[in-house]
Amino acid sequence: MAARELMIATLMIALLSISTAATASTASEESYRKRFPAQWLERNGEIRLETICYNYPDSSYMYRLCREQAAHTLRARCSRYRALTDTYSGDTRSHYLHMAQKYCTASEQYQSEVNGKK
Repeated sequence: MAARELMIATLMIALLSISTAATASTASEESYRKRFPAQWLERNGEIRLETICYNYPDSSYMYRLCREQAAHTLRARCSRYRALTDTYSGDTRSHYLHMAQKYCTASEQYQSEVNGKK
């Protein structure tokens, strides 16, 4: 019985260390990706998709990380501004509606563009 309990304890420790390493790896990858923030240009209040990550060379590793982060950033801003439209009214709500439209449209089009290139 003691041998079985020892084996179970050993397996539990092994599983916990594996899951902790995987979580740490994912967290460090996310942190590393955030070091390459996306920048873009706008025209008439719309994000120009072809300029996303213009601040990095096209064929670089940093550019690819930036493009991944850009997709996340656009989705997050879309969600944030949509949520704010439910909180406010009047001119403030109009402003947030405009911002939500800008980021949600860019997010949808950017995602289509990225998926089309794969």
